[in-house]
Amino acid sequence: MRRLCGVGLLVIGLMSVTGCSPPIAGSTGVSVDTEGHPIIVLAWCEGAAPEGVHISHYEDASGPWSTMPGPSSAATVMDDVDFIAPSLDGQSASVRLDAPDEGWTVEPKPFVLRPRVLYHAFGHQGRGSNQVNTGGVSFSADSVAKLKPGSVLVQRYDERRSPPDWADVVITREEFDRQGRERASCQ
Repeated sequence: MRRLCGVGLLVIGLMSVTGCSPPIAGSTGVSVDTEGHPIIVLAWCEGAAPEGVHISHYEDASGPWSTMPGPSSAATVMDDVDFIAPSLDGQSASVRLDAPDEGWTVEPKPFVLRPRVLYHAFGHQGRGSNQVNTGGVSFSADSVAKLKPGSVLVQRYDERRSPPDWADVVITREEFDRQGRERASCQ
């Protein structure tokens, strides 16, 4: 009986953990525009146009870093900015990080891409239990500097790595837009 209760509590616990994550309805990538300015690109599933883009990073309070910090017991999430979208048509859009235009606004302050910081960005629609996100992207000033107009940096899970892990992949903007609307990106 104890074992059955333990299994039941485990199942309930797993359901509550997985129920807390918003569903994914598209993709987020980072690119540069024709003048080389950094942009976040979004592609979304039918009916899931993002209302904004959130950018954050991990910060390690224990001191200077020899490498970029990531999730660890000593790191905390620092919210950088929220880009508020205008009413979006179609199934893809972009926002310039250093000077949003075309109806995009930024809160609380302009975004500055700092060296040696690993950022994370995702698009979002709704709030609370009604929130839907686009799959996130991680990027740094160095990774953005290597991009060319028309190319998009995303992350993909690579089972060929030892051990398997997420890896940076650069694809074309057309491929990004197509993949962001595919069933696999729409949970």
